[in-house]
Amino acid sequence: MRVQDEKIKGFNILELLIVIAIIGVLSAVAYPNFSDWQKDRETRSAVVKIKSLIEGINAQVQRGQYAFVQVDVEEDDGLIVTSKGMKPKTLATLLNDGESDWWVKPNERCKITEEAVFEAVDEEAEDADVKKPYWDEDPDPDRNQIIDLDKIEVRQIVLDNVATTWLEDKGAVCFGKNDQWYSGNGKLVSSSGGDVSVDSYLFICNRSRTRFLCDIDNSTGEPTTEHDHLYVIEWSRFGNIKLEKWNKRDSEWIEQ
Repeated sequence: MRVQDEKIKGFNILELLIVIAIIGVLSAVAYPNFSDWQKDRETRSAVVKIKSLIEGINAQVQRGQYAFVQVDVEEDDGLIVTSKGMKPKTLATLLNDGESDWWVKPNERCKITEEAVFEAVDEEAEDADVKKPYWDEDPDPDRNQIIDLDKIEVRQIVLDNVATTWLEDKGAVCFGKNDQWYSGNGKLVSSSGGDVSVDSYLFICNRSRTRFLCDIDNSTGEPTTEHDHLYVIEWSRFGNIKLEKWNKRDSEWIEQ
């Protein structure tokens, strides 16, 4: 037994130092790739959540649950994305109001500001001055980020790890069944001369201590600075959604 014990050897100090050095080199090489992969995974996860929210509220309007819906995007040290719905009865009231020009002002009917939340008069109320909310279903009606989790048709997501192309502002896009009542407001509306158009895209990039917004050339739709994790969600007035990622090596958008 004594002879057998003498044959058992461990690592000496030199061998241990060599192993530690090899592990250190491998870690130094692998960590940047892992960190980059993790950031892209986090950014993609946030983008997929936004895409899912847009698809979800559009499915509700196509099914007839709502007649008019909105996706509201607010930038506030992160992105707060909220979906809202207007029921058919409320929309019919607006359309049948002879004094209203609701249908001819596409950039005003997609309301997002706090002062515009209480808009339509409730004709059934005893007090004629009592008004009802503009949106029948809104997870955050008071704009204080109190999320109503009892509503499954509309919802709100808060994402602090991504940014878009604007700071401390809001944008919204609204959809009706098929392409009816397609409209927008705020930072998701563009104007050129006297023409006003609804934007059909939302750029999303990774947020960091050195990057607070996505740098995009409005004329080309391409980044003006180097982005490692940049995505764009595109939609049509019919509610069709597409997701693309920027390939900086080939300088082109790749559909995901």
